[in-house]
Parts: sequence; structure tokens; C-alpha cells
Amino acid sequence: MNDIIRTVDVGGNGSRRADVRGKEVLNYVATRKGEINDVAALFEFAASGMTSAHVGVAYVAAGDIRADGVMVKASNIPWLNGVNLVNGTKAICKTNVIAINDMDGAVAGMARLVGNPSYFMGITWSSGIGKRVWKDGKILASCEGGHVCVDRSPFAMLCGCGLRGCVESICGGEAIRRRVLAETEVRGIKIPDGVSPCRFLDERYVDEEQWAIDIYGMIALAMGEYLATLQTLFRVPLVVWKGTFALNALPLIQSQIGCHMRQRLMNPDWEGDMEFTMSPEPENDALIGAAALFEQA
Repeated sequence: MNDIIRTVDVGGNGSRRADVRGKEVLNYVATRKGEINDVAALFEFAASGMTSAHVGVAYVAAGDIRADGVMVKASNIPWLNGVNLVNGTKAICKTNVIAINDMDGAVAGMARLVGNPSYFMGITWSSGIGKRVWKDGKILASCEGGHVCVDRSPFAMLCGCGLRGCVESICGGEAIRRRVLAETEVRGIKIPDGVSPCRFLDERYVDEEQWAIDIYGMIALAMGEYLATLQTLFRVPLVVWKGTFALNALPLIQSQIGCHMRQRLMNPDWEGDMEFTMSPEPENDALIGAAALFEQA
């Protein structure tokens, strides 16, 4: 389509907007954390510079969003809780508006960017873990993919959701950062200034230091069990990944993950049926997908 759709990604570390036409991202603007800190400022940011060429507005945000555009619970943006993004923006822009979860936008964008496969799974592996399944041009269901239990022992790690043993509590980047900080403190290892704990873990793993090998072994085991569960349920031929941890960790431990998957699958061959690829435009796929879902609405 040639329509121009204003897309707005509302995030706790700053918001972004762009005008999207098909797969083309135009007039990109990003804000810093705290620059937009109330609803009025968000609506003004969303509407700024819109013209008669824009056919509507599509929001993406992390959190639970009702079909009518009400943000039930926003991740890391408490002032957005209870806000109706659709009605509030319509009052300013006088145009059609949708509001969707950011993972919904990401998987719709992935579909458009990787050639519209009929069936695949999109996974974000970053500070947390998000998942969506795409089939025949639609999202099968909204879900919390990071909160599948992979460790039922009484000593399983506590997750941010309040439960123990979720894959996010073991493999999520924030959980791994805390683990690396704890390990290095106990061992008297100093992480150089300016180096993130997760990057330090990667470097020490490549250098074959045992503590780093052990941490990545734990991650590979949990991710392998997680993917085996997903493959048992969905039998997807393709996973499209995004997120800093996917980008950095998968090249290091993909073979270990595959080994653990095979051990946990009824048919070990199903592991080989799941191809991995990275999102071609991880910074833009949610914006592109928001526009795609607007076109479907």
C-alpha cells in the first residue's frame, strides 16, 4: 500500500515515532528517557507534523492493551496505566487509531520483512523474553512467552512476575546481568569500566573461563527446554529472533541449545525442522508491523 501511517513506539527508555509506507520508514524521531513523561506530551508527540496524507496512527507499547485501546498495565510506564490511547489520540488527530502490544507489532513487521512466510514464530530475547506465533497473516494469540516454567525445583530463580523458574528468570538479559555481577563479586573479578556484565560474560566465555562456561551452560539448557516445549506445541518451521541477547548469545551457544532440544523432543528430528534467522530490521520491525496491523484493522 502507498498509505502513510504514523507509528508511535512508547517505551520506558524513550519513545519513537515514524511515518511508515509499506516497509519504508520515514521521518524517524526518537526521544530520550524522561523527555515524554505524561499523557498530554505523548499525544502531542504522536500528532506532531501529521498532514492529510496520513491515514491514521498506530501505537505499539510494552504491556497489556485492550482491544479498545486502553492500556491496562504498561511495562515501566506507570503514568500510562488506564489511558485510552485510541480515544485520546482521535480527539486530537481526528483519524483512525489503533494500539497494540509491541511484540504483536514486531512479529507483524518480521513477517513483512522476511517475505511473508505463512507460519513462523517471532522471539525477542533481550532484557526479557517475548514470543508470538504468526500463521496465515494473523497473530494466533497474545501470550507471555517469557513465563513458561523450565525449572520446577524448589530453588528455582524468582522471576519478576512473582513465580519461580520462568525461562525469563534464567535466560532473560536482566537475570543474566545479575548472575554475572554475583559471580564476579564472589570470585573477586573486576569488570572493566564501560563494559556491560553481559558483554563481559561473552568475552570470558570465548576465553574459555569455567565460570562463564557454566553460566552459558545453564542458559543453553533452559533455552533448549523452552524451545523444545514450543516446538512440541507448535511445530514451527522458522523462528525469527531479535534482541541484543539473541544477537550475541545465539552464535555462541546455538549448538548447545539444539542438543538440549533434541534430548527433550519426542522426535529429535523436530529440532532440525526449526530454522533460525534474525530480524532484518530489529529497530524498525515493530513500527513496520504496527502499520501492517493498521492496514488489517
